[in-house]
Amino acid sequence: MKKVASSKLLISLPLLASIISGCSFVQLKPNADTVKTLTAEQVANCKSVGTVTTKVIDEVMFISRNEEKMASELEVLARNEAIKSDANAIVPISEIEEGQRTFRVYLCP
Repeated sequence: MKKVASSKLLISLPLLASIISGCSFVQLKPNADTVKTLTAEQVANCKSVGTVTTKVIDEVMFISRNEEKMASELEVLARNEAIKSDANAIVPISEIEEGQRTFRVYLCP
């Protein structure tokens, strides 16, 4: 009987981790849809208004999360923060490291 219970646990934990890691709890705030993610070349005529560093959970139960999913969530968080500075563009200026990424925030014409 105990063997069956431990087998269920071994199957349930990875399943739970994969479900959690695929779920996104990050939502774009109102007005943040006006903030665009651009390249450094595209913001040549824009004014830098600062930087923002965003962070998400990078692993669930010792299982690393999907990097593309983290990148998407980090971008949404940066766009949400950019509206607080009345900015309308962000550019990632770092790689994702331990679930964290830094963006430069711009006001473009």
